[in-house]
Amino acid sequence: MNIRSRAIGKIVLCVSAWAALTSLLSSAHAQEAAFPVKPIRLVIPFPAGGPTDALGRRIAQTLGESLGQPVVVDNKPGASGIIGSAEVARAPADGYTLLFSNSDVFINVTGIVKKMPYDPLRDFAPVSLLARYGVAMMVRPDMRDAAGVPGLPGVLRAIQANPGKLSYGSWGPATYPHLIGEALARRAGAPLVHVPYRGASPALQDLLGGSIDIAFLGTAVAAGYAQKGQVRLVAVTGERRDPLAPDVPTFAEQGMAEALVRMSPWIGVAAPARTPDAVVHKLQQALVDALATQEVRRTLRDLSMEAVGSTPQAFGAQLRNDFPWMTDLIRAAGVVAE
Repeated sequence: MNIRSRAIGKIVLCVSAWAALTSLLSSAHAQEAAFPVKPIRLVIPFPAGGPTDALGRRIAQTLGESLGQPVVVDNKPGASGIIGSAEVARAPADGYTLLFSNSDVFINVTGIVKKMPYDPLRDFAPVSLLARYGVAMMVRPDMRDAAGVPGLPGVLRAIQANPGKLSYGSWGPATYPHLIGEALARRAGAPLVHVPYRGASPALQDLLGGSIDIAFLGTAVAAGYAQKGQVRLVAVTGERRDPLAPDVPTFAEQGMAEALVRMSPWIGVAAPARTPDAVVHKLQQALVDALATQEVRRTLRDLSMEAVGSTPQAFGAQLRNDFPWMTDLIRAAGVVAE
C-alpha cells in the first residue's frame, strides 16, 4: 500500500470514528431529552411508617404524575441509612435511582464511621433540598423525677437519680436522636443507655410498649400520640415552638441551648454522581413543582415540616456547609460507632 492509500485509509477511519462518536452523543442527548422512559426507584434508607417515609411516598406519587412514569418507593433500612444510600451511590448515573433521605444519612454517619462505602460530597449529585423539620423528645407518660419536677429539668433529674438505668432509642448510630441523647447524658452528668433502631418507627413502638424510656419523633406525629396520652412530650428542637405543639417548650427555653438542639434537620433528594445535568434539572423542577401541590403541602403540614425546594447548586452548598460543622460537633461530643 502506497503512502497516498494509507493516508486515505486513516482519513476514512477518523471520519468513521467521528461519525460513531457523534451518533453516540446524539443518542445520549435524545435519551436525556426523553427522560424518563421507564419507572424511577426512590430509595428511602429507613423502614416504612416514619415521617421521612410518609413524605417520600407522597412525593413519589406526585412526582410520578408529573413525570408520566411510576416512581416506586423502595425502603432499604439498616446501618443508620448507609445500606440504602450506598446502593444509590453505586447505581447507574441515569436518574432512575434516587436517594430520598435526611441530613443524618448525608452528614452525620460520615462523622463516626471510619470506612464509609460512599462519600456524600463526591458520590451523589444533589437534586433538591425539600424540607426542614423539628424533632420532639418523648418519654413514657409515667416518667418523672421523684419530686415530680416537670419538663426537661425533671427528666435530667431522673437521669441523675438512675445512672445507667434509663434508656433512649435513636434512629441508628450517629443519627440526630443519638446526638441529642448523648447531649442529655452529658448535661445530666450520668449515663443513658443508647438503644439504636433502624428508624423512628420501631423506636416509637418500643417506647409505647415500655421497653425504652425516651424516644424522638417528628413533632407533629409525636403530638398525636401525646394527645392520646400514650407519650409525654418534653421538649422540641429548633429556635421556636412548633405550632402543632404550642404548649411544648423548646430545649433552649429549658436551659439546653446547644447549637445541636437549635438546628433543624432537613430532607433532600440526590442522584448518583455524574448523572447528566439535564436529567438532574428535570427532576429538580418536578420536585419543586410537587412541593407546591395541595397534596404535598397538606402532608408537610401534617408532619410539621417546612417546605424548602432548592436548586441542585444550593443543595450542594448546604451539604458542603453542614459537613464540617456537624462532623466537628459529633467528634466534640465524643459520639462513637456502636
